[in-house]
This record gives sequence, C-alpha cells and structure tokens, in this order.
Amino acid sequence: MNVFNIHIEFDSKVFCKAVEDYIARKVKAYVCVVDANVITISQKDLKYREIVKAANINTCDGSSISKMVNSIYGTQYSAFNGPELFEYYIERPYKHVLMGNTKKKVEQIKAKVAEKGLELDLTHVDVPFVPVEEFDYPAIANQINALKPDIVWVSLGAPKQERFISNIFPYIEQGVLFGIGAAFNFYTGDLHNNKKEIRGLRFIWLERIFKEPKKQLSRVGKFLLAMPKMYWDERCKAMAMRK
Repeated sequence: MNVFNIHIEFDSKVFCKAVEDYIARKVKAYVCVVDANVITISQKDLKYREIVKAANINTCDGSSISKMVNSIYGTQYSAFNGPELFEYYIERPYKHVLMGNTKKKVEQIKAKVAEKGLELDLTHVDVPFVPVEEFDYPAIANQINALKPDIVWVSLGAPKQERFISNIFPYIEQGVLFGIGAAFNFYTGDLHNNKKEIRGLRFIWLERIFKEPKKQLSRVGKFLLAMPKMYWDERCKAMAMRK
C-alpha cells in the first residue's frame, strides 16, 4: 500500500511469501522495516525517502503507523515489527549473516538459538564504527558474497543502516538484506517486545526511552511534530481517491 509517501506491505503473509521467494531464487533484495523514525525522516529527507521507496518490499514496524492508516482508510492492519520479524526468520534454516551491533551480542544470539536445539548457519561480519560514507563497500561485499547468504541482518540503526544497504547493494550478489535496528537486543532479552495493546497501540518504545532517553525522546518528538501533517495529507489523498 502506498501511504505516507512510501510503500508498506501490511499483510505479513504477503510479506513473508515475497521474502521467501527471493531466498528460493537466490537473488538479491532489500527490506526496510518502517517504524516511526524511518517514516519521519523520509518525509523531509528526499534522498532517504528514495532509498526506502526503492526497497523490494517494506514492513510496518509501528502500531501508531498502522493505527493512522486504519483510521484513514477503514482497514484493519497491524504491524509486523522488527523484533517479531527477526525472531521469525533467525530460527529458520537459512544461511544468516549478522552485521553491526557487537560480537558479544551476536554470540548471545547464537547461544539462544543453540538453547532451542537449533543448528543454524550464523556468521558475523564485523564492520568498523565509521560514518556511512567511509565504509569500504566493495571489501565488505566480498566477505558477504563469499558466504552466499540467504539473509543479511544489518543492525546499524536508522537512518544509517538503510543508507549502508543502499550503498552496498550494487556489490551484493545474493541474499535479502534487512535494516533491522535494535532487533538483536530484543531477541536476547536486553529489550522487551511488549505485545499488549491499548486501543490498537503497542508501547515497546517506552522501555527504550528509559534506557536511551536523549536519543529516543528526540525521535518520538520529531514523529509527534510530523504526524499531524502526515495524517492530514494522507487523509486528503484518501478523500480524493473516493471522489
């Protein structure tokens, strides 16, 4: 569905079928996990918006986004967020490459997978902590291509991870690249994926505010400031479509 100037697939079954088709055909693709931060940045940063729009498929990582869409279009969509998506796929027998975050975090993920009795192909490709313009993309891509992965999980935080994916994508030969944010931390239990809803809203970001107040309050504030115009513009578009 084209909404808020980008395309989001709200049907998790359609989303998963597309991802699994890319994997089966051993082609390259990339996915943006669209949360409030991603959608806020994409309203003003046109280059970033084009990166999100150019993704092969996107999923909704935000109950506030799905609730706005439901209010405007009378739909009954729900979010298929990053933590849920990561847990769903990381325990499946694919060849996984994990990038970003820390080696310790990746070892925790491997330990949790092993505790569940799963023997999976999980490899960590370490990348330096540098601005997005300074990565050696051909060299990093060579490491990834040598592994012939099915899925590449990029945990650098938005908007850096989406820009990273866009820059490295021309050098990638196969695999579905996900900009996955803090999903590693949710999977290992450092953060908790609150599944309770209040009038269709889930508040998994509350814990992150307590742990990273400066960063998260800034993101929430920018989203709240952008939301009225986003909502109004989309509502006007919906009304025009109905005429």
